[in-house]
Amino acid sequence: MNNKEAIIQKIIDDANAAAQKNLDEAREKAAQIIGRAQKQADKYVADNAHREEQLYKESLQRGEVVAGLDCKKILQGAKKAVIDKAFDEALQAIVADKKLYPALLQAMILSCCESGDEVVVAQSDDKIVTKKLISDLAKKSGKSIKKSGELGDFKGGVILSGEKYDKNLTLELELSVIRERIESKVDEILFGGK
Repeated sequence: MNNKEAIIQKIIDDANAAAQKNLDEAREKAAQIIGRAQKQADKYVADNAHREEQLYKESLQRGEVVAGLDCKKILQGAKKAVIDKAFDEALQAIVADKKLYPALLQAMILSCCESGDEVVVAQSDDKIVTKKLISDLAKKSGKSIKKSGELGDFKGGVILSGEKYDKNLTLELELSVIRERIESKVDEILFGGK
């Protein structure tokens, strides 16, 4: 080999050695970068696995709370429906008592009437509270009252319509007042207070 070829071969060998060195350094740096990235990825997975578990538990807890609230709403709705029905049946029982109901209507009118009042009667009570009955009650009370020409759209009782104000003595209102006072007791009797 001549000097020229030896120099070229030396340059090629040095270039190959430098390239190999650069390649080895690049591989080592790549391995370090991949190692760091793998550690970061492993840490991320570990951190998020715990977070995912925590989010899963929180989601379950929220679901349980919402389901519990929904159950309570459904139960309260069912309880209310039962109590509504009980009070509706009580109203029907009052109206159905052919002896006591007319006496109740008369007592309501006598206890609250004022001179000038018109007695508005429920449509269903038109045959019970007649003009003659109102005339008799007016004489008994010493107040000038009369039966209104209008019939009320309520289930029972009367409204005493006066010049300055009306007195609502409907069974719906009377039972709602009673209901407010005793609903918790009714709830306790029907459902054990739960």
